[in-house]
Amino acid sequence: MVCKSNAMTERSNRTNSPQAPVFNPSPGDIREAREAAELTQGQAAALIYRTVRNWQQWEGGERRMDPALWELFRLKSAVNNVRSKLL
Repeated sequence: MVCKSNAMTERSNRTNSPQAPVFNPSPGDIREAREAAELTQGQAAALIYRTVRNWQQWEGGERRMDPALWELFRLKSAVNNVRSKLL
């Protein structure tokens, strides 16, 4: 049996969650956040344990960045920013 439905829109953990809405960041949002953190694509990718090619695909709009990775990047880049200011 072939399922023709879009699995991403039917996941109950995304549609019935009481938390903030989940979204995929736009390529522009990804690039702006990386530049604001003063990181290269390679540094940004390494920060969240991904490849440079993954990062290029996200910024280029070829692939969508998973919301969990977006959140991880935002948190870790903020921590690195605070850490660099303290040192």
